[in-house]
Amino acid sequence: MILVTGASGKTGKTIIKSLSKIESVCAFVRDETHIDSLKSLGVEKVFVGDLENKSTLLSATKNVRVIYHISPNMNPHEVEIGKIILDVAKQNKIEHFVYHSVLHPQIEVMNHHWQKMRVEEMIFESGIPFTILQPAPYMQNLLANWKSITENGVLRIPYSINSKFSFIDLEDLAEVVKIVLTEPNHKNAIYELAGTEPMSHIEVAEIFSKILKREVRAEKMGIRGWRLGVTGLSEYALENLVRMFEYYDKWGLVGNPNILKWILNREPNSFKKFISRIF
Repeated sequence: MILVTGASGKTGKTIIKSLSKIESVCAFVRDETHIDSLKSLGVEKVFVGDLENKSTLLSATKNVRVIYHISPNMNPHEVEIGKIILDVAKQNKIEHFVYHSVLHPQIEVMNHHWQKMRVEEMIFESGIPFTILQPAPYMQNLLANWKSITENGVLRIPYSINSKFSFIDLEDLAEVVKIVLTEPNHKNAIYELAGTEPMSHIEVAEIFSKILKREVRAEKMGIRGWRLGVTGLSEYALENLVRMFEYYDKWGLVGNPNILKWILNREPNSFKKFISRIF
């Protein structure tokens, strides 16, 4: 049995959809409203609770072979949650702990990256066989701009359109997870997962233009304007997103696709293939 935490988001659901075809999967979520949708993806059992509640986690991880841990996004307690779930994993003698981290967690100015680095450090000291996955930004993240792209021909972002990024298709990430959890020789490893060579959002917009057969341009919006359009986020999340955008504006976030090619034993999905699949 594999337990996936943080299972209700787009990452968890995509991974579960891939895993449930070959393994028994259970899910841990905070809200019971997600039970039906997860069951429809092949989840055998859904545990509802708080990741900071050790007793609930102890119950959820009984008879579990592997934990795939996705922390709630932009959570100020990620380190504390990491400590609790690692304690539980040790107590229930989990065979393999897989942590969903982020590309370049070493970047201290982006606090949500830095917290993941602290969790990685605790994993090393846990004594549990581990795999740490550090994915680049998802291609799917750009779908938040889909209406603007298709209707107005504008890919609008709150940082420099010239900054370079590497991206990964979430479908490729799910395949990596399936490989790491079901094939030997992936324990005690850290994998940076980038699917593309570094590219700017200007280049991304050009690809959209070719596939959609209409002009699409990249455009920078001010952070103040971005904040005015955002609802439902905590001040902690807003503050950390602003820090991230300021970092992206100067430095971008780039990686190398060789590790992903090696794990998949094929070329990673390109932006062209991704856009053609969703359009």
